[in-house]
Amino acid sequence: MSLRRWLASVLFFLAASFNVNAKIYTTPILADANELLQTSPEQSLEITTSYLEQRRMSSPKELSRVHVNDETDHTIRTPLNTINALQLKARAYSLLNQPEEALQTVQQAEQLAIKNELSFTILESRLIHAHIYWENLKNSAVALNMLDQVDQEIEQSEVLKLTKQIKTLQYKSLMQRAVIESNQNNEHKAEKLFTRAKRYLINLDDNSELINYQLTIGHHYLQHRHFDLALDRLLSGYWLAVEQENNALTAIANYELASLFEQRKVFDKALEHATQAGEFFEHFNRTMPLAKTLALIASIYEQQGRYNLALVHYFNALDQETQLKHDIRSAQLRLSIARIYLQLYNYPKTEQYLQHTRELAKQSGNESIQAEALILQGKLELAEGQADKAISTLQSGLIAASRLGDLELQLIGESVLSNAFENQSDYYNALLSQRRYEQLFSSKQEDQIKSNVEVFKQQQRMLERSLQLEEMERQQFESDKALYTQQKVTIFLLSVILITLIVLIRRHRVAKQLQARLLRLRTEFYTHPRSGLRNLRMLNARLPNSLQQSSANFEQWHMGEMINEPLSDRLRFALFEIPFLKHIYLKHGYQPGLELERQFGEYLKEQVCEPARLYHFSDNMFLYIEPNSRLDTDPHQVADSIQQLIDNFFGKRNLDNRVRIGLAEYPFLPRAYTAINDHELLDILLMAANAARQLSKKENCSQWVHLSAIDAAPAASFASDNIRKACLQGIDNGLVKVQSSSSIEIIWNNDHDSDKKLI
Repeated sequence: MSLRRWLASVLFFLAASFNVNAKIYTTPILADANELLQTSPEQSLEITTSYLEQRRMSSPKELSRVHVNDETDHTIRTPLNTINALQLKARAYSLLNQPEEALQTVQQAEQLAIKNELSFTILESRLIHAHIYWENLKNSAVALNMLDQVDQEIEQSEVLKLTKQIKTLQYKSLMQRAVIESNQNNEHKAEKLFTRAKRYLINLDDNSELINYQLTIGHHYLQHRHFDLALDRLLSGYWLAVEQENNALTAIANYELASLFEQRKVFDKALEHATQAGEFFEHFNRTMPLAKTLALIASIYEQQGRYNLALVHYFNALDQETQLKHDIRSAQLRLSIARIYLQLYNYPKTEQYLQHTRELAKQSGNESIQAEALILQGKLELAEGQADKAISTLQSGLIAASRLGDLELQLIGESVLSNAFENQSDYYNALLSQRRYEQLFSSKQEDQIKSNVEVFKQQQRMLERSLQLEEMERQQFESDKALYTQQKVTIFLLSVILITLIVLIRRHRVAKQLQARLLRLRTEFYTHPRSGLRNLRMLNARLPNSLQQSSANFEQWHMGEMINEPLSDRLRFALFEIPFLKHIYLKHGYQPGLELERQFGEYLKEQVCEPARLYHFSDNMFLYIEPNSRLDTDPHQVADSIQQLIDNFFGKRNLDNRVRIGLAEYPFLPRAYTAINDHELLDILLMAANAARQLSKKENCSQWVHLSAIDAAPAASFASDNIRKACLQGIDNGLVKVQSSSSIEIIWNNDHDSDKKLI
């Protein structure tokens, strides 16, 4: 295979795999011709012929710029579109009953497909070829042979099996086989083929094919006199066609329904559907189906006894069939006209049309019409009083009908023959004919019973399926109801969860806001407003009980209380005063003073690390606490570290770096841990800091004073409501040891006197 042809085939298969529904024509002209095929095959034939004549076939060089199934240049036609046009032309010839032209055209399409190696299109053309052989020539052997070849090539080709469009070919092949088997009275085989075709139909998803399937299988049931099943299928196809507004298929459904109602003797409904079908065929000038419809209407009028109307429609149908050159159909219509003239006692006209019928039947070799003509000829001869001649003619007709197996014709012939023998007073032969009639009628009844049994079984299966469907619908309803209840419960639970989640989120946000607010309040309450250091305002005994409790809960000895576990903690306290902070705002102003104090507070925070603690006791006084594992550590070490801390900040800024430090340890009494609490310890520190302040004023430099009870100091010496007085007495008695950075003697009396005045 050349590269160009291989590429063309691949592109075609890719295009075909996108849609399984129906054949797609990329050229609008061919799409229009396909749409007109069912309504106006003459116009479709004219369009396709014009398309093939006005455009030239694309050369191999042009395939590089023209897609195998696309025409960008309106002066050329691609091979694939040429094949599509030939297929449409062949189908139009088939609908116009021109089999020779149809066969010639489809053979051209098949040869062109073989030349371009388009495998799918080859099989498609062969299916049309087989359809023409059956539909127009009634050659079932050739048609089935072609279908066998198509099925065999599909099975052998792995490339074709990969395309989804191949299911369309398989479906059409099965449908053609089913129709042929049905017409050859292979009823069960045809039904199996219809069932197989339905499996492919589900995958096609094509409404037109679904309608066509319903009408075809309905015609099959009607042909084999399964009227109930035929009615179900035909009505389904009819309403689907009406719903899809497919007028062509609606007309076909009307014709089939009219045939069904005519056979069931429901003449009003039959006439209604036949009239609707005839109006469509007449409007679109569909000669062949119009002739059949007119013949059907005439048959209805004939059975109603409206012979004049029947004759009019028979003559109109005969004109149509004469134009189509259908000798068999013309012979059948002439036979029907002769039958009506016999009913009207117009024997010459009856003889005239019977003679024409026999001539046409003899030319076409149709034995069925010849047998029917013989029976009608016998009835005519009997009516004319030629009993002997009638008996001979009727016997010849019965032999032909028996050879054909036409039960209805045999019944009519035996009935007329019995009357002929009776007119001859040959009662014995008349009785034999009557008995043969009864046997044939009994055989017909048996066949009818079998048919009714089969229909009953079909109805039983349909009823069982209906009951199963109802049970499934009930179960589905209960499942839907349970699902609906479950959905409501789920929605309710989800709503509760959602509301709870919203409440929790809301509470979480409120809690975070309150926590942030509480943290801000605590920060503001427990820190000095200017330096930012922790303060000891919660040690104020005059605060309300609620605030004291809040302080106790919020901060134990880490921020509020200085002593937490007196039996195990050993702490060193240093209360130092920075005189410069008293005059910072007077000397530097409010904003610079505020900024300097803030910087000083941040500096102390950075320098003092845990476990040591620093509190802003008052405006210029600070309390420093650190663990003290050894009570004999020299106090000047702590004082020097504090002085160094102050020097590092104030020295760089050329500010007054003096500091007055009061020092003490806890436990103040080594032998009695619980003798002095945190308030009393602060009083001792204030005494020491005050003494350091006095020394600093005298010497104009930094000073520190350290107070500590001796090891043997009894706790009872400090069991007093005034710790300052007790401490001064301890100093006087030698129970409290005083250390200082200055050699100047500390005068405690002044401090003591001021203490008395306070009391």
